[in-house]
Amino acid sequence: MAVSPVANKESFSVSTPSDHEIVMTRLFRAPRQLVFDAMSKPEHIKRWWGNLGPGYTVPVCEVDLRVGGKWRFVNAAPNGEVCFYGEYREIQPPGRLVFTEIFEPYPDAVSVVTSVLTEEDGQTRLTATCAYPSKEVRDMVIGSGMEKGVALSYDRLEDLVGELQQS
Repeated sequence: MAVSPVANKESFSVSTPSDHEIVMTRLFRAPRQLVFDAMSKPEHIKRWWGNLGPGYTVPVCEVDLRVGGKWRFVNAAPNGEVCFYGEYREIQPPGRLVFTEIFEPYPDAVSVVTSVLTEEDGQTRLTATCAYPSKEVRDMVIGSGMEKGVALSYDRLEDLVGELQQS
């Protein structure tokens, strides 16, 4: 995917409203259904999730999009691979997706991610609330550089939905 100047990049924000949460928001120039599809279909996820630059790929992207269904993504980076996995708890297309998320090296640090998609004048605002089991885990995630990684991934998501709208 060609990397382009990204629309709505300035709309990305990260906050910590409680000791156990990180909330990320981003506005995308695309209809809500298209953003939901890009976030839930493997052929689309592989093109934006963890796509931080040259040498990054998602060789494994398994999605069983149903309540109780499992998901697993492996992100290959120049310095190795990392795996995230979880289970879908709630699915309300195209407005809400709730799932657990586990970073493979820390299987006891289960987070719950609630993604809400709202329409704003033909655009879509994503609000992702990540709830962690403790302040320590939340702070470890913040300290990992996740904010930069999510921002870059959301830039690729913006590129992807733009391409999908043109096809």
